[in-house]
Amino acid sequence: MELIVSISIFAMMTALVVAKYGNFNQSVLLTNLAYDMALTIRTAQTYGVSVRRQSGSFQSPYGVNFNLSVPTQSQFIFFADVDPSNGLYDGNDVILNTYTLKRGAKIQDVCIGTGPLDCHQESILNITYKRPDPDAIICSNSCLTPLPQYARITIVGTDGSTRTVAVRKNGQISVEE
Repeated sequence: MELIVSISIFAMMTALVVAKYGNFNQSVLLTNLAYDMALTIRTAQTYGVSVRRQSGSFQSPYGVNFNLSVPTQSQFIFFADVDPSNGLYDGNDVILNTYTLKRGAKIQDVCIGTGPLDCHQESILNITYKRPDPDAIICSNSCLTPLPQYARITIVGTDGSTRTVAVRKNGQISVEE
């Protein structure tokens, strides 16, 4: 009798662990994806401020473009801006890498504003960095004056859980749950 009780307790504990493993695995993958996205933005900042040269010039801004009008909403572009006057990815810029979100994750929304409480949704977000200033240039379809101080990218997993990557004008990049 003791053996049957022990086996049934072990079976219930195993079933619970197996049922929760999928959620835990998805949560870890989504967090890693958010950190990879933040690292790509940090790489753009490093390239833009340091001496990475593109097309014979050290003055090329580097940036990341998020476009939610793309049907899949699962890609973002790391680019070198050929026309430094606009600060936007316009299709004529040099694409350094196109990142595709894996395992069913999607970019849920992007927003810009003066801070976390004053943030309005956009369909396009460009975050660029231009030498020698380490501050982010945050733009949507065009660079408004004054430039927004804050941008947030929200990604969602297949289980509905979300992670956000926040970028502030002063160069701070953070991942939030």
